[in-house]
Amino acid sequence: MATAVLDDTRLTITFDAGVDNEGKPVYKRKNFNNIKTTATHDQMFEMVQALAPLQQYPVSQIERSNAFDLSE
Repeated sequence: MATAVLDDTRLTITFDAGVDNEGKPVYKRKNFNNIKTTATHDQMFEMVQALAPLQQYPVSQIERSNAFDLSE
């Protein structure tokens, strides 16, 4: 049976940067790598809340991506 070990966590924040000339929404993304794999969802959300007022655009979406090493 395969086992999975959490190897890496990444945080991606998507910002609403307005609209383009054709009226389509424009989004900007910032990626934060090497997040502690032990960080809870609440801790990551609090970090984004602390960073949000320092950004040029409002936060549109917050994503957490986990990478696992699989082995037998």
